Amino acid sequence: MKCDVAVVGCGVAGLSAAIAASEKGARVIVLERSPKDVRGGNSRYSDANFRMSSETEISDDFEESLVRQSVGFIHPKLVQLTLKPYDQWPPILKAYGFTDPELISAFSDGVPYVVGWLKGLGIGFLEVLPFISSRLEKRIAPSGGGEALVETLAEVAERKGVTFLYETTARSLIQNKKGEIRDVKVWSNSEGNKVLNSRAVILASGGFQGNLEMMVRYMGHNAYFARPVAPGGLYNKGEGIEMALEVGAAPAGQYDSFHATPTDPRSGLDSSYIFTFNYGILVNQAGKRFIDEGSGESDVIYAEVARATLRQPGGKAYLIHDSKIEEVENYRRALVTDRRPVKAGSIEELASKLEIDRTGLEITLREYNRAVQEEGHFDPLRPDGKRTRGLEPPKSNWARTINEKDLMAFPVMCDSVFTFGGIKTTPNAEVLNRDGYPITGLYAAGEMTGWYYGSDVGSTSVLRGLVFGRKAGDFATEYVRRAG
Repeated sequence: MKCDVAVVGCGVAGLSAAIAASEKGARVIVLERSPKDVRGGNSRYSDANFRMSSETEISDDFEESLVRQSVGFIHPKLVQLTLKPYDQWPPILKAYGFTDPELISAFSDGVPYVVGWLKGLGIGFLEVLPFISSRLEKRIAPSGGGEALVETLAEVAERKGVTFLYETTARSLIQNKKGEIRDVKVWSNSEGNKVLNSRAVILASGGFQGNLEMMVRYMGHNAYFARPVAPGGLYNKGEGIEMALEVGAAPAGQYDSFHATPTDPRSGLDSSYIFTFNYGILVNQAGKRFIDEGSGESDVIYAEVARATLRQPGGKAYLIHDSKIEEVENYRRALVTDRRPVKAGSIEELASKLEIDRTGLEITLREYNRAVQEEGHFDPLRPDGKRTRGLEPPKSNWARTINEKDLMAFPVMCDSVFTFGGIKTTPNAEVLNRDGYPITGLYAAGEMTGWYYGSDVGSTSVLRGLVFGRKAGDFATEYVRRAG
């Protein structure tokens, strides 16, 4: 088969790229590992929240938050060089593993257009409220979430003549003698190995949370406990990243970390969130606390809590409340699970039901109760300063005693949402090699591009895929036209 542009992946990044390229007259083929009825990877199962205060305005902290998570440490001389126009940057700076200011500006500038484009396709938007806290900024999300986005965009692409090859996996890229990307080696169960002849390739196949070997290779110990948060993540095997690295792409993003969320391992729901940890205590199998559960609102610190849970023996923890949780209005919105809490009338009974160390739990719970300060007013909607004293780790807010005759608990595990490690691109979605030059004919968008360090920036992932997916489609088609 032949095409002008081959798109690897059928999530929002790949679909946006396919539509943009087809609108410019390109013949487009989309390669998707999954069957048609579950197409879309992670995008399909996402809430698809946008970090926007309205349908036309990004949040006030949009760029600031991206800058904050854009790198570890960067030499001051390199910072000075970023003040020059992008075309005057030395190539080695362009290839540097950080989310540079030009990328962030291109992202924020592209958001209003892409939201308007989605609205033109008939997608409506809803206001999204935080789980509990009234202090956090509101977001917006497409009506119907990620599944509605995927299906709408896929139908638009089909109408525009885009060809979809389902249950077909891209395995490697083929370069000509000049180093230009020309073709893709693919595999399908029905046809085996074959070569797709393409004049440009757009990689939009997500991260590697569905690849156990890569997770353990980059994340290390206990990574095999980090289950993909939704079935779509199982299709994210990391080949897009690996095939780009094999042709010399510059790596970017923190390879040994990922966006995480605490979930109920017993639940069969997709994204079975457990977000009430800041009103109780978290203990491991030894019955010991391991984190400050009240260092911030659950909407803010949940990824940190999830990753700390992964580091515990067996990759599991247990959230313990008592029935005072009922006093927190709307707390059930923060417990997205179809399983009931484990209830007990004593520490011994709870330890037995959870199969954790009874003595450790007894010491932990009683030390915690003694450390809770009586002064201060409990306010579930914002950090209230109601803390423990003389306890390590401390609990900085929402510290209330737990009645050991009225115990309820939820098992908690760490689910991986998406990985941070990926490849470096230009603001035009061109993949850069390690020398800082674009790999001719190769573009990328979405979660396989490395943006985040330390933590992600909430409600930006789907938006990022949409914005840079369209850029990839536009610029790949322009390249094909120039190449003749």
